[in-house]
Amino acid sequence: METDAPGDSTLNNSMSRTRSVARRFLVFTLAVVGALCGVIAVIFERYVEAARQLMIGAALGRHGPLRMVLVVAIPTIVFPIIAIAIRRLAPRAVGANLARVRMAYNDDPALLSKRSIAATFIATPLSLGAGAPLGPEGPIVVITSGISAAIGRLLNFPRKLVRGMIPVGVAAGIAAVFNTPITGVVFALEEVFGSADRGLLGGVLVGAVAAAVVEKSLLGGQPLLAAPSSTWTDPRELVGFALVGVIAGLTSGASIAAAHRLKRAWAARVQSEVVRASMAGFAVGVAGLLAPSILGVGYDSVSFWLHGGGTTQATAIAFAIKTIAFIIAISAGVLGGSFAPSLFIGTALGAAIGHGAQGLFPAAGIDPKSYALVGMGAAFAGLLRSPIAAVLIAVELTSDYALVVPLMLAVSLAVAVSRRISPLSIVEQQMMDEGYVEEERGGDPLARLRAAEVMSDAPVTIAADSTLADAIGKRRSAAHRAYPVVDSESRLVGVLRREAIDAAAEGATVRQLMEEPKLVAVGAEEVLGLVRKMQAKGVDRCPVIESEASRRVIGFISPSDILRARIARSRREEEAEFDLFR
Repeated sequence: METDAPGDSTLNNSMSRTRSVARRFLVFTLAVVGALCGVIAVIFERYVEAARQLMIGAALGRHGPLRMVLVVAIPTIVFPIIAIAIRRLAPRAVGANLARVRMAYNDDPALLSKRSIAATFIATPLSLGAGAPLGPEGPIVVITSGISAAIGRLLNFPRKLVRGMIPVGVAAGIAAVFNTPITGVVFALEEVFGSADRGLLGGVLVGAVAAAVVEKSLLGGQPLLAAPSSTWTDPRELVGFALVGVIAGLTSGASIAAAHRLKRAWAARVQSEVVRASMAGFAVGVAGLLAPSILGVGYDSVSFWLHGGGTTQATAIAFAIKTIAFIIAISAGVLGGSFAPSLFIGTALGAAIGHGAQGLFPAAGIDPKSYALVGMGAAFAGLLRSPIAAVLIAVELTSDYALVVPLMLAVSLAVAVSRRISPLSIVEQQMMDEGYVEEERGGDPLARLRAAEVMSDAPVTIAADSTLADAIGKRRSAAHRAYPVVDSESRLVGVLRREAIDAAAEGATVRQLMEEPKLVAVGAEEVLGLVRKMQAKGVDRCPVIESEASRRVIGFISPSDILRARIARSRREEEAEFDLFR
């Protein structure tokens, strides 16, 4: 039995200690980043509230004609001023927030540049303070994820680690805003990095917990949005909860589609961004005269409804007007996020249905705040397509599992209905509107590999003009299942199978025995797409040519080639993985 030499053992021990120190340093860094993100999120929220008090809050505190003038004038004037400043100082800060984070995580970190982060931090609270019917969470996620990635670059982390810092910031931002660390982690998992990079989960957990601890220290553990425990007792109420889910899905899907179409209409008919922002501000101001609660973030109203307040008529009006104002603002490029509006719209919808059902069936013991909470989760899931986070945020806000069944029912229906109307979530649609096409690569190790990188680059070919004896000789020297047949210039003309050689009668020629290949790969072709073609054609191997124009054979791909590439790629990914628990 062989044993390691003394020098090898010393080297291994040294490497092990180095990895242990590096892992501890990474955990410490993530905890610091999470805590910093928590502080920044709290400051940002305070800034939003101060801006609201100075602008739209002050206008709503007035009376008579002056109140009407100010409510319309403030967003009409402030929105275009912000648009001018952003376009001149930080044009990349314009656009959807969560979409920007997702695009940065995929392959464009420049979207989270220092200037973009600063512009988002300074301008977004002014937009929300002026009455934009949007939310702060998306911008907070942009800021915290950008700062997280910037710290990774400052510490000279490898590129993969820097990329992995983005979802750490996402989870920390959400956890700090709502005091819901579990929801923050799950939201980052569903919305940003997906199941493909589960090694990131450890780092995201550390960041989210640190942010939640900071929030608890600064705010006493009181989240921005709180809800009391809610109940439901009669199984027949599931019909009402299902209705909430269906209407939430219809509203969410229609809002995504309408915002997309309206954005194209804005671009086609209103060329000036200043005029566009001013028109959107005017529309939002008029909407605010009809339902003042829709102006700004609206957490006070959401909390009121979650505690059972409101009437059928008032909540129905708020639901309808907020939906319209949200579509107008998001399509016109007004700064703000889509997270809070989904909570507002869903809570108003659920409250309207709950109060209506309570009026129709007074003896049934219906609790309107239960419907408000279920509506909040359903609209969130329908708009953002993050169903698990939608259920968890309701559970974490109430610390009560009594509504899990109605929540899951409404959320699943909302997602299904919304998807039928708009196949893309609002984030995915915004990415498409920005000209970004997200590739569906999932977590397959073969993602981004080309056929030329996987193939055997020394294929055994058979000349088209050779004899059966030549083919038999090739068959004996290299026992493959198929051989590319080429002409004098190495261009592919067919494929000769081993079975055809073995069964050939004496005197047969290669040209007589060869057959047309069912599938031919091009060297630059993506392997995942090629595998799908193989499945569709019912083959497991094929020749690889340089290009369709040249038809020159450069390789051959078989199952063993794909397997080798998959194993090698998996090992490389594993070696660089952002995994704290390995």
